[in-house]
Amino acid sequence: MSESTPRTRAQRRRSRQIRLSITASVFLAVVVVLGISLTNGKASSASDSAGVVRDREVATATPEQDKTPGKDKPRTTSTPKATSTPDAEVATDPQVGIAPEPTSATSVNAEGGLVPVISQVKTTDRVVFLTIDDGYAKDPAFKEYVVANKIPLTMFLVSQAAAAKPSFFSSIATVKGSSIQNHGVNHSSLRTLSAAGQRKQICGNAATEKKLFGKAPTLVRPPYGAYNQTTRSVAYQCGMKALVLWSASMPSSRLYYGSGTKLKPGDIILIHFRPTDGVKNMKKLLGIINAANLQIGSLTDYVK
Repeated sequence: MSESTPRTRAQRRRSRQIRLSITASVFLAVVVVLGISLTNGKASSASDSAGVVRDREVATATPEQDKTPGKDKPRTTSTPKATSTPDAEVATDPQVGIAPEPTSATSVNAEGGLVPVISQVKTTDRVVFLTIDDGYAKDPAFKEYVVANKIPLTMFLVSQAAAAKPSFFSSIATVKGSSIQNHGVNHSSLRTLSAAGQRKQICGNAATEKKLFGKAPTLVRPPYGAYNQTTRSVAYQCGMKALVLWSASMPSSRLYYGSGTKLKPGDIILIHFRPTDGVKNMKKLLGIINAANLQIGSLTDYVK
């Protein structure tokens, strides 16, 4: 017994040493494998990220029309974030096409004391017309973009809204082809009013705008597009030449067509003054106009 005990203890020590050696070897091998895997993973991730950046750099925002009548379906694409100064937002946009002088003008004549109703201009010139309503929202970025790019807008203003800051609209009106027109005093639905009520809205707007801007409007757009024969008669009495509706509208970021699935020469497009996204939506609309091989004309040059 005295001789076997030391041998057993020695064997136990050797066994423990062997196990520790094996454990250390296995641990080292695992560390090496994990290190290789992590290195490969980082390289793969970096490669994927580079591919995403390249995709963003070459992506373009090309508008395309939906198959559904009355709507457009802009293709969603990624674009890189602007790295230039904020002034780049108002830099001249190469997509803006401003029409030259019209080859012919549409003559508007009141018959029987009723002004004509126009929703599209009859012309073979490849032009469309941008009309913008209300004036309650006054986004400085939108004003700067429109003026910098010399985009002619026909502004149908509510006179109460215009009176709050007339200089905002006067600045836009400096663009050649732009004008300030009639949209009533407080955006009331005209066909719900009596002749006297409609006269107060239309004639009242004309008087206020002449005082604010030095020139009376000659075109009127009824709020909500709601009018009746009394509206046409009162408009004539207030010195208006025509009642202007629209054939396409862009209430926010999508363009809707009154008929068909694309813009046509002579279309009158309705947009609104908005507190935000005005520049973004305008750029999208310019892209659609450009894709249709059309230019922006001055409504008052074509309707006289």
